[in-house]
Amino acid sequence: MELSGERVLMSHYRDWSVRALSSLLILCATSVLADVEPSPVRLSGYGTLAYSWDNHSQMAPIRDITQRPQDDFATNETWKLDSRLGLQASYQHSQQLGALVQLVLRDQTKREARDLIELAYLDVQPSDLLRLRVGRVGFDGFLMSDHRNLGYAYAWMRPPTEFYGWIPIFSLDGADLTHEWNTDDARWQVRAQAGTTKVWVPMGQTNFRFEADNLWSLSAQRESGPWRLKAGVSGFASGAEVPSLEPLHAGLEQIAAVPIPTIASEAAMLRREMRFGDVQLHYATFGASYDDGDWLMQMELGRTWTQATMTPAGWNGYLVVGRHINTWTPYAMFSASRPQDNVLTPLNDWSVIGQRPTQTMTYRFVNSSRADQTTLALGARWDFHPHAAMKFQWEHTRIEPQGYAQWFRAADVFERSSQVNMYTVGMDFLF
Repeated sequence: MELSGERVLMSHYRDWSVRALSSLLILCATSVLADVEPSPVRLSGYGTLAYSWDNHSQMAPIRDITQRPQDDFATNETWKLDSRLGLQASYQHSQQLGALVQLVLRDQTKREARDLIELAYLDVQPSDLLRLRVGRVGFDGFLMSDHRNLGYAYAWMRPPTEFYGWIPIFSLDGADLTHEWNTDDARWQVRAQAGTTKVWVPMGQTNFRFEADNLWSLSAQRESGPWRLKAGVSGFASGAEVPSLEPLHAGLEQIAAVPIPTIASEAAMLRREMRFGDVQLHYATFGASYDDGDWLMQMELGRTWTQATMTPAGWNGYLVVGRHINTWTPYAMFSASRPQDNVLTPLNDWSVIGQRPTQTMTYRFVNSSRADQTTLALGARWDFHPHAAMKFQWEHTRIEPQGYAQWFRAADVFERSSQVNMYTVGMDFLF
């Protein structure tokens, strides 16, 4: 099969990113062994070691939708939810030219070697006002985009699942251009990005290689004193259908051809709503943070638009308030996600054509991407060391019927509401 020019370019890029990683790591090792002073190479890292447990025997939490907990729900405790390790190597050739590679080891439903590469880019700064990064760069759609994995950078245990858990995009293969400037009272930044990304996500009992094609984002940020404000818009097209759903798609297409107009129309509608390939998704966010050394506040609000029910759409947001007291930072957080549409329900009785099981299964799949939940969290951070902090967090979450997109759960839980208490103890560190 002949590839288009864009696909060939991205295929070449993926090979290049792996070679770039290897070359930069060799360069780092060579520079360290040579003991060059001052060294243009900097090696650093970060990590989180955390233990979580909850009180629900038929459900398991996820930090984001790239994770797959144990399906049998036999244990209500895990080290995998938040634990991670990051390693970073940067090389500064001159003030105008540098490079960076970052590897992150974390729990994912399926992991390939290239999935460990969180960042791998060439950094070009032709002036104090412009910065161009080419390679694998961090997706800049959120207030916490730069430090989503870096637990030491924020007071709470994890980015709120209602806001950050649904989107699996951490980075993109492409480029971004940043323009920064100062005014009398603020620092401004505008960033544009374009590229593509692929990541494994669980789909039923199988894994699906989620593709975001034609991915773009535009963000604007203002920093002044203790305040930081950021707004962004982004969009992409999902690039592939889910192979495991092909038999169901074929069945719906057959039912859409039956000589009963009402049932045929309903089947055609469900087939459209179940598609993943070439579905457009757009996202808008606004965030604000405040930290004056005494009080801490952060909030984000997001709105998603999409063309099919199987890709999530709706509102999500959170607000957290904390207080710095010596080495302690107690905080309270409220977060919520609300789907764009109501639960889809059957319009006709398919038992007249012997397809009631297909109808039931289809509606269950279509509604499975709805995230309808609210969480209240209380916690505290203890900075017991200049490069390490302990965290303690309790969360109470209420999930509405057929709103379980951010949980793994037993089948009989799906159509009723649930309440879950989850407790986490963790340590974030830098090295």
